[in-house]
Amino acid sequence: MSYYVISKGSGLIVNDGPAKTRAYRTFGAAMATRTRLCRKSGWNISELAIIATTHYKPKMVTRTNLMTGQEYQEDVNTPRSCSPSSELFWTM
Repeated sequence: MSYYVISKGSGLIVNDGPAKTRAYRTFGAAMATRTRLCRKSGWNISELAIIATTHYKPKMVTRTNLMTGQEYQEDVNTPRSCSPSSELFWTM
């Protein structure tokens, strides 16, 4: 089973670097990442949760397509470069 470290308030998957993994193979590895985030990035333990990947349901947000103006639902973890609501998506 794999685990995510998520922010309790926003539901975002949190990781400890740009090229690091988002899913951890063991609960212990996820706990170590949470501890690292609390020490180096200023998070508080009560703000972060560890959840199994099978139980994680991403939070959906409503965004507006930049070109058409239509609203749509998108996963909160969608990168800017993959979101039609950002200029970066349309310039690539």
